Amino acid sequence: MKISGSYTIDAPRDVVWEALNDIEVLARIVPGCERLEQIGDNEYEGTIKIGIQAIRGVYNGRIRLEDIEPPNHYKLIASGKSANGVVDGVGTVDLVAQNGKTLLMYGGEAQIGGTLASVGQRLIEGASRQLINQSLKALAEQVAARTAAPITVAPAAIEAPVAPAGAEAPAAPAAVEAPSAPPPAPERRTVVVPPEEQLRPESVVFGIINDFISERPWAPWIVVAFLLGYLLGRSRRRRER
Repeated sequence: MKISGSYTIDAPRDVVWEALNDIEVLARIVPGCERLEQIGDNEYEGTIKIGIQAIRGVYNGRIRLEDIEPPNHYKLIASGKSANGVVDGVGTVDLVAQNGKTLLMYGGEAQIGGTLASVGQRLIEGASRQLINQSLKALAEQVAARTAAPITVAPAAIEAPVAPAGAEAPAAPAAVEAPSAPPPAPERRTVVVPPEEQLRPESVVFGIINDFISERPWAPWIVVAFLLGYLLGRSRRRRER
């Protein structure tokens, strides 16, 4: 299965890039994410609960970022599994600056196995597109909240006293070479998203309905016409009895 698309975010590219590399943000824009842990440099694993019927289940997965080119591009390699099957995928994310805004372009390919493979590519592809779209909307909201946050100004630095003219400056102490320390181990950070902050399945479904209506403004009228026809038909059958 291949999928690609784009989304425009009303924020500078550097701000969007910073958000995409913040584990706190990532945990809140992945639909159904309950836990996300950074297990190494540019490597994460987590638990996601998806409520959409075609791909319903609890998934445990891992994501690794490669080919990182700040603030333009990275490649991600993902794998996940649930009781319904397994998913392995490779994707790319590219950011393009556009007059103060950012065009986010994504693309990828996934291999699906297990019971999921019997669902049908069209159903899985449609559900995946909707999940990605809702995730990007959540990213735009997170970025907007960041740009709206007040900026704290650091206190002014205290200037060192100036020696009087003609006085010799005190000699600096000789530098002592510290023994070379081993490189620090990769930081392990874990974000457990509270239920009220998760991008819940009902929010995703509500977003899907909104997208459907915004793309097809005539759809509600068809539903209304169908309901009216149904009610009129029932009343007519009752009169005939």
